[in-house]
Amino acid sequence: MKRFELPLWAPALGLALAAGLAALFSSPAGAELATWDQARVTAIAQQLAAACDAWEQALRRQPGEAIGSGRAEEGFGLGQQARVLREQSRALAAHLEAGKGHDQTVHEYQSLKEVVDDTEVEAQRAALDEPTLDAWAGVADLLRQIAPYYDPKALGETEKPEGD
Repeated sequence: MKRFELPLWAPALGLALAAGLAALFSSPAGAELATWDQARVTAIAQQLAAACDAWEQALRRQPGEAIGSGRAEEGFGLGQQARVLREQSRALAAHLEAGKGHDQTVHEYQSLKEVVDDTEVEAQRAALDEPTLDAWAGVADLLRQIAPYYDPKALGETEKPEGD
């Protein structure tokens, strides 16, 4: 019976593969959260809640599509997402105002971020007027401001928040 032997390069390939996978699934070098500032994060969250409310109101004022155009469902989907964003942003702001910190609110932020991501995809398919787009820009800007306090990848994508 012939004995199976691994080629000499096999261990090196295994190490290289393991190192590559570790790099793929690890955080980027230097990835960290912004220094937590309860007052600043709370203020941003309050502004975000107001911006989400303004986004929902702008969507309601958005001229509707003609019946039978096939685009009415898109507006309905955005309206539902706007309602969820309003509710989730208000909850995040209220919990921060009550003194809850990062660890107690991170899941709320993550849930809110998922809805924002879905809304951005949906909004790209909709014909939105300028006031509605401006309202969305306000939501997106505030989300970029609060993200570094919750998402380590955000500091690499944005400037460091004020106060750090």
